Amino acid sequence: MDFVAFDFDGTLTDYVQADLDALETLRRHACPHTEEQTFAARAVDEIMAFHDRVEAGKSDPLDMNAERLTRTLAAHSVTCTAAHLQLYAEALIHGTRPAPGVTALLTALRRRGLRLALLSNAYDGPAQRARIDACFPDRPFEVIVVAGEGATLKPDPQPFRLMLAQLGQSADRGVYVGDSPEHDVAGAVAAGLRAVLVHPHPRVQQRGSRLGAAQAVSSLDALAGLLARD
Repeated sequence: MDFVAFDFDGTLTDYVQADLDALETLRRHACPHTEEQTFAARAVDEIMAFHDRVEAGKSDPLDMNAERLTRTLAAHSVTCTAAHLQLYAEALIHGTRPAPGVTALLTALRRRGLRLALLSNAYDGPAQRARIDACFPDRPFEVIVVAGEGATLKPDPQPFRLMLAQLGQSADRGVYVGDSPEHDVAGAVAAGLRAVLVHPHPRVQQRGSRLGAAQAVSSLDALAGLLARD
């Protein structure tokens, strides 16, 4: 094995928690009298509705934050401004941190001489790269591909092939690690990569195995043990 490639949100970081923290920062600033759980629940509903509109061709993916937050704030009688969007974006960057054990895992892999790559789905490439840079200031990844900067997103194999091309490696020389059976496992397998799923829930692990994951483990500690044997 010559390289290990990773998904970003959900695998190396807890995107859900970072998003909730950023939403709470926005709530305290824009509508402090709204109950925290009520505000967060509406924001979650709006992000799901936004993805549905994108798939239906009714919304531009790059308008995600503006649409979602405008609708969320409007539900609480607040007009969304550019300052609100900037506050949320900055809070999301600040709140994105490596999951426990990630830094030690990446350090151990690099010490073994393995090359590291990152492949992330994101509509807004610059914003995602800002989060990645803030989360990993020591830049452990030799290659970073943000799929939204191209024509296709995971699980299309094209972003995986682009990552391999930038690494100058064939798919059989490494492994791709992610937390989504549908996006990470299916896409990696379609590109010829060995896929490893990291997810705590057995049913999700089983779904990953059905989609072709070579291994499915419950935690980053288990992943570290698995990679140490390769």
